[in-house]
Amino acid sequence: MYFDNIDQMCEKAIKELWVPSAVAAIGDSEGVYYKKAFGYSRVIMNEDQPSGVFAGPIPDDAIRATTDTLYDMASLSKLIGTTTVALRLIEEGVITLPDTVGRFFPDAPEDKREITVKQLMTHCSGISAHFPLSKLCSSKEEITKTVLEYPLKYEAETKVEYTCMGYILLAKMLERATGKPLDVMAEELVFSPLDMKRTCYNPLQSPKAEGADIATEEWSPALGKYIHGVVHDENARFGGGVSGNAGVFSCIDDLCNFASMLSGHGTFRHKQFLSHSTFERAITNYTPYGDEFRGLGFQLTRGGFSATGDLFAPLSYGHNGFTGTSLYVDRETGMYLILLTNRVHYTRASNTLYRFRRTLHNATLADYTRMKADR
Repeated sequence: MYFDNIDQMCEKAIKELWVPSAVAAIGDSEGVYYKKAFGYSRVIMNEDQPSGVFAGPIPDDAIRATTDTLYDMASLSKLIGTTTVALRLIEEGVITLPDTVGRFFPDAPEDKREITVKQLMTHCSGISAHFPLSKLCSSKEEITKTVLEYPLKYEAETKVEYTCMGYILLAKMLERATGKPLDVMAEELVFSPLDMKRTCYNPLQSPKAEGADIATEEWSPALGKYIHGVVHDENARFGGGVSGNAGVFSCIDDLCNFASMLSGHGTFRHKQFLSHSTFERAITNYTPYGDEFRGLGFQLTRGGFSATGDLFAPLSYGHNGFTGTSLYVDRETGMYLILLTNRVHYTRASNTLYRFRRTLHNATLADYTRMKADR
């Protein structure tokens, strides 16, 4: 029947040790058509530093992943949290896309003062992609100052370079505009309205995640153990687990709600979560001059080599996460595919997920169109 090949593909990914676990969901604004969990949320049960990449066999005490397992969203947090908060604040009249860094941080260095919200959301601000905050700051209170003082890499809107640091700065601007922490804004403006019952930052401290199985990530030299229940991204961890670039933990049911809203162009359960005009502007390509096509926080399918495979329509929209998460919506049909994995549990060096994800997108869209044609 429909999507049976998805079962086979996910089972193969677990067997071949491409990923420890895979939780997948397929749907659109009208419903969820497929939702299953495969593999293990934790395979390596001790806390010893690994001497090599795990090569099996799977131990008997490995913890099975379920559709309730929470995953570290990594950079998918940019979309679920920071981006959607920013879009809601635009609708509330709190911020505008041309608002500058200097508006919120008047003492910002001259070369950063004119960087706009829009440039940060489209990754063309000139801010470097990454630098280690723990080596440049003595405390998390210095994060904003450190990001602002770090040299620009290029002139704004001359190229596109995906930047976690730009999104860290964007979140600080949103916090300055509202006087509220990012996690509070995300709960009030995104998670609660979309009935995302278990989505949160810092799940080990959140009542929303009490008793949850949380997928385990890789062994951390800094922590001296496997990363479990704390954000994998080092800069987000330095910032206390609440950061513009990473930090959200979520599960497949909550993400289906979020994806349904994306498929419905801002509509969720027959209510307007984002206005049609807001959503259409969010998925507009603002970077035709760059190697990457970017909307307002959205990664857009450019064609050729893409996380969405070969069949998704041009300018389909969504985002990836380094830990092995992704959520994409096909622009033509409205079908979404969510894939959650903890691929770094074995090693962050593996790239086997990337081809698997592309093939999964191909097979999913093909089956979805057959299903719709047969109805």
